[in-house]
Amino acid sequence: MKIGVIGHLGGECDFTDGQTVKTKALVEGLRNKGYSNLILADTYYMKKSPLSFAKQLMQVFLRADKIIVLLSDRGRKVLFPILSRVSYRKGIYHYSIGGRLAKEAAENDKYKRQISAFRANWVESQKIARELNAMGVNNASYLPNFKCIKMMDLSAIRTYKRDPFHFCMFSRVMPEKGVEDAMRAIRRVNEKIGESVVLLDIYGPIENKYEERFQWALKNIGGGYTRYCGIVPPNKSVDTLTKYFMLLFPTYWSGEGMPGTIIDALAAGLPIIARRWEFCDDMVDNNVTGLVYEFDQPEKLEEKIRWAIDNPSLIENMKRNCLSKAIEYSEDRVMKNIIGQMMESGDSNERTV
Repeated sequence: MKIGVIGHLGGECDFTDGQTVKTKALVEGLRNKGYSNLILADTYYMKKSPLSFAKQLMQVFLRADKIIVLLSDRGRKVLFPILSRVSYRKGIYHYSIGGRLAKEAAENDKYKRQISAFRANWVESQKIARELNAMGVNNASYLPNFKCIKMMDLSAIRTYKRDPFHFCMFSRVMPEKGVEDAMRAIRRVNEKIGESVVLLDIYGPIENKYEERFQWALKNIGGGYTRYCGIVPPNKSVDTLTKYFMLLFPTYWSGEGMPGTIIDALAAGLPIIARRWEFCDDMVDNNVTGLVYEFDQPEKLEEKIRWAIDNPSLIENMKRNCLSKAIEYSEDRVMKNIIGQMMESGDSNERTV
């Protein structure tokens, strides 16, 4: 079976966004399962070098038996009309990026017909799969995001003894990720207690237009309790996160789907304090793998941080739960499902992963 992959691999550049990380993880996962001769079309070149991308795309169409596509909003608009026409003679599997697929299908009948033509639409949320099935897209099924990372060993769990308590953020650094909410909550906890009890480390690429504001926020909102620690390579994420008490995820970004940051934290045995974004309950179990507060109550972040440091033994108990949950997002489990579906003869549209 010759497999083609169409997605954003970033050319020679080192992108750390969720779309690129997921596409690279799929390619690495397929190679780890023995599919070394993949046929790739890198959508990075769709705008940078259209002719080069067109040649790559043609090679995928001509040589691949099965094709997996991972596309952004823009990529879907450009390529879905082409892919839906090719699908009658090729097994095309759409591995959805983010959480907008059901909304886009509901808003556009043409779009719904296009994704219905594929062999499968693998979506990262049970909720999205149900919504698509309800509107007649019967080839949609749940398949979680995953990362090619090594999970923390259960035997390596140790009691957290740091004072002060070290929290972290681990994502793109932009306002919509709740960066300033996190800084403000950390500062207020310390001010109310009257000493430096909690500290915050922020990791990730800083959005260009936010650079100046972020530096201002570190000084004026962070109050000396927050520091920026740079970008961590994907293969070092678990090692970095294991040293922290909890991950903060106060996102209000409208495009939030099933973030790889949460997978990193679960694999590191790191409990999470999360704002209840649309798909939060699919990934974070309140009082099991973390603490969740309502989306429209951002002030509750401070309350959850305070509760966590007042109950460190309960947070410690969540570490094992995180590792158990992480298995759902493991490379081995997800790749077995992907390859299993592609190996099946005939149509696998109604198979539930």
